[in-house]
Amino acid sequence: VRVPLMIGWTPVYEDIALNRGDFIFSRTRSEGPIQPGTDIEIAWANGVNWPGDIDGDTVSWRVESTQVAAVPDGTAFVIWVRYPNSTTGTTDDYEWIAGRARRSARH
Repeated sequence: VRVPLMIGWTPVYEDIALNRGDFIFSRTRSEGPIQPGTDIEIAWANGVNWPGDIDGDTVSWRVESTQVAAVPDGTAFVIWVRYPNSTTGTTDDYEWIAGRARRSARH
């Protein structure tokens, strides 16, 4: 059972459509700003990681086409949300979105 995260999103399975161009994606948290010190990244199963840029209530990615090309069709990914934990000095890590890269035959 998946439960809503503190950031207001419920983890989901969703594929990312990639093509030969740049990857541009953002998501806004309707509940307000994302906690300072939070890291959000797309971690691909082939070792490629794309850190997100957080600005207030929005996380966004703009990944150049050369980096996009390094992710083959069908590669699994998880978008991780890592909150700072002041009690332990580490992070609390939550899976936000999991899925696979999908490329169409014409791209």
